[in-house]
Amino acid sequence: MYKVTDPKIKYTVAAEVGEDIHGVMVIENYRIAMKEYNKAGLRRRQQSELLRSSRNSGPMQRGRGRGGMFAARRAMMQRQQELEAEDPFYLIKTELAVSKKLQHPNLVRVHEVLNDNEQDILYLVIDLCQNGPVQVMDLESLTAPPLSLSDAHKYFTQALLGVEYLHENDIVHRDLKPENLLLTSDDTLKIADFGESIVTAHNEDKITGFSGTPAFAAPELCQGVAEVSGEAADVWSLGVCLYMFVYGTLPFPGHTVYEILDIISAGDLKFPGPYNEQLQNLLERMLERCPETRITIAEIRTHPWITQDGTFSLPSKEENCHSVIEPVTQDEVNNTIKHIYDITPVIIAVAKLRRYRRRIREKLEREKLEAEQQ
Repeated sequence: MYKVTDPKIKYTVAAEVGEDIHGVMVIENYRIAMKEYNKAGLRRRQQSELLRSSRNSGPMQRGRGRGGMFAARRAMMQRQQELEAEDPFYLIKTELAVSKKLQHPNLVRVHEVLNDNEQDILYLVIDLCQNGPVQVMDLESLTAPPLSLSDAHKYFTQALLGVEYLHENDIVHRDLKPENLLLTSDDTLKIADFGESIVTAHNEDKITGFSGTPAFAAPELCQGVAEVSGEAADVWSLGVCLYMFVYGTLPFPGHTVYEILDIISAGDLKFPGPYNEQLQNLLERMLERCPETRITIAEIRTHPWITQDGTFSLPSKEENCHSVIEPVTQDEVNNTIKHIYDITPVIIAVAKLRRYRRRIREKLEREKLEAEQQ
């Protein structure tokens, strides 16, 4: 069985699994989970990154019209083939190395990254969040059970601290949504799924390109703006999450991607639930369409709804971000991904996951049928 490189960490596959988790292991009485990523999706992301870089230099810059685009495409594919022949994960190794160094109570920690060449899959060994997502949206009705105001406040402030720590480390999440906000057995919220996250230049939060889930995307991303503030885009997504927490529905719902993007760009913000002046003011400022005037995390910290009129206080930014990571070294980047030579434990874990999912699906179907019959 594969052993994690840290001599203190030894794990065995356990019987418990959770949604989207492909196995649960034990690290000296501390349970962690395994999640898989198909490398084909990562390669598509690599192509996108290379295409964007090609637009800024080389043939794309020199060429015009279709010729320039084709030249850029050829250059991109040639460069990708050369780099992938050396290392198929050259574009994401730095981000994975950074993720492994992040340590914050409200972030799912990446303990190890395992590579299975035979199945063309990457496995991330991560913290186990046994209570699952804070909220799961029904894809047909686009609704979810709303949270109490006290729970919404508790989970939102924990998510806020996690995002602040990410931004302090020059990381933009880009896919914040309730399904990626997981709860541990002691009800601590942890931000998960850094598949869309990027590491920006130090003190420079500009990002390019659309990514993440359309319903939670900021309007500037929907409008195809070349460069946008990644931090402001994350604040918008957090605002959509808070709206979902409280009202159990999306602020800008739609049944197709194009409809969602149109409504995000131009739809009216409405509040279906009971009037709450402070909460609705915060939501209006987080869901401000202009990123330059959108509320910042520093301003959210002192908002009356967050402080509950002075009765609640967050840890200071200095306390929250005291463990800012050092820049990753080239050795850390090179040693980020480990190869699996015995895939048997993973096969066992995946089989258990399928049985677990089947039981959960059957249970949900029974509950839905019983509710319809009442």
